[in-house]
Amino acid sequence: MHTIYKKNVGYRGISLVGVIVAAALMILVFGGLFSAFVTLTDMIARQKGEAGAVALLNERMEYVRSLPYTTVGTVGGIVSGPLPQNSTTTLNGITYAERIFVNYIDDEADGTLLSDANLITADYKVVKIEYTWDHKGSPLKHFLVSNIVPNGMETLAGGGTLVIDVFDATVQPVVGAAVRVVNNTTTSTIDTTVVTNSVGRALFPGAPAAAGYEITVSKLGYSTDQTYSATTSNPNPNPPHVAVIESAVSSVSFSIDELSDLTLTTRGTPVTNAWSDTFVDNSLLETESNTTVSGGAIVLTDVAGVYNTPGSVTATATVPVTLDRWLAMESDIYAPTNTNAYIQLYSVDVSGTYTLIPDVDLPGNSTGFTAGVVDISGLSVGTYDRLAIGAVLSTTDTALTPEIRSWEISYEESAPSISGVTVDIVSNKTIGTSASSTPVYKYASSTVSNGSGQAVLSDMEWDLYTVTIDGASEGYDIAEACPNIPFALNPSVNDTVLLTLEPHVTNTLRIYVEDTNGNPIPGADVRLRRSGYDVTETTSVCGQVFYNSGLGVFSDYDVDVTASGYLPESVTSVSVDGNSNLVVVLST
Repeated sequence: MHTIYKKNVGYRGISLVGVIVAAALMILVFGGLFSAFVTLTDMIARQKGEAGAVALLNERMEYVRSLPYTTVGTVGGIVSGPLPQNSTTTLNGITYAERIFVNYIDDEADGTLLSDANLITADYKVVKIEYTWDHKGSPLKHFLVSNIVPNGMETLAGGGTLVIDVFDATVQPVVGAAVRVVNNTTTSTIDTTVVTNSVGRALFPGAPAAAGYEITVSKLGYSTDQTYSATTSNPNPNPPHVAVIESAVSSVSFSIDELSDLTLTTRGTPVTNAWSDTFVDNSLLETESNTTVSGGAIVLTDVAGVYNTPGSVTATATVPVTLDRWLAMESDIYAPTNTNAYIQLYSVDVSGTYTLIPDVDLPGNSTGFTAGVVDISGLSVGTYDRLAIGAVLSTTDTALTPEIRSWEISYEESAPSISGVTVDIVSNKTIGTSASSTPVYKYASSTVSNGSGQAVLSDMEWDLYTVTIDGASEGYDIAEACPNIPFALNPSVNDTVLLTLEPHVTNTLRIYVEDTNGNPIPGADVRLRRSGYDVTETTSVCGQVFYNSGLGVFSDYDVDVTASGYLPESVTSVSVDGNSNLVVVLST
């Protein structure tokens, strides 16, 4: 008997790979369909909102146009009327925020402001209606603008024109500043806001003639300026609220600019160190070209009585073990007639590559410095942790050579922080005077340094600021303020003021030496003397010296100041009583 076996053919199961491929195709197809569905749904919802806004705009504008010309205005607006400035309405399940703005227009066709042909600046009205609604967390907006023209002759009866100009710290117009005008003394209360135009101006023709217009100017990220009411603490405000006179133009200007942050650092006397070379030999030189060390100076190479020119040299790198702040680069350069020498500062990386520090970080470095002390405290220690001095020497008289007799880089290794110190800070800007005619400052505050010896003040207005410390209560006097006090805080910066403190004593004198441009002069010799007292100190990189030993309450101190490159200056009859300060200006 034969057994016959039949082999199954023509049927195979689906492999795992096939399942994965099929699933991927389904995800791709249905994912695309779902994405298209979501996009279509979003588009329909958006169009629904826009269609509703357009319908509301047309309906609302037609209503406004149906009103008599004299009644077209807003509640609390300069152009007074029954229309609400802000309201909400719902259509097709969507909530819209409505804003209506009505203002007079001073048409250029007949001249503007005081040049207006008929001296009427309220030529016609402009109405702007705006609807804003939310679409998936993002605001959408539609608006409509229309001119409303009087049937007869325009009129400014009972009103005048209020002109607000807004400038920044450099007296450039500020565009997009919000100018809020409030007046509670008019027949109907005014509370309206207008945004400054391309020339920084907000114009309010037809403002009712009245006193007491309260004006506030602001912009996101900017300082605020305003008029002020008379109060018991500020009985003589400046600027006061503004008056509008019938058929006249009242103009007022305000200044705002971007806000800044300020850090006040209170610290003890820092630990300083320096790298220096007086050229006993060339062991501290990295490279030399047409130069040599001779007689305790770097000079051009002498070949048979002729000095090669030009020459260059670089020093070995200054690599502090600990570094808190760079201080200064100093040099002693002698350059006879027909010769020249200057030094420059280089950064040095770990591989030993020298790179000239750009002028943006050290102004004047590309052209070089000829002598004296160069302030390098502005260099970031994070960017520049190794520095080296380089020099270029040249002569047009080959029988003569310039000399570099010494150079030095100084730095702070560390400075102990002092916490818990109350620092008082006052602005230079005022908002009026008291009954006794003393200034009422726009900004006056006290702050306490934290555990790191810092007090951080955010959103500060650009201004000149003065900081003081009550030595008797705090136990410290300001030995050095860098920059000097008062200091200028510019717009849109993050600045730091270093306050080096020493234990309080009854009588002290801090002297700041500056040039005619207000820049500090480091390395100046300052001699303070009177009968029985004669002490000379050298100004720091911040241009200051501090005397806090052996001083009495006298008004007959003499101060003599000398500095390389400047004319000497003497100040007589200097008074010391408590914590005293003196500024000495040197000219060239």
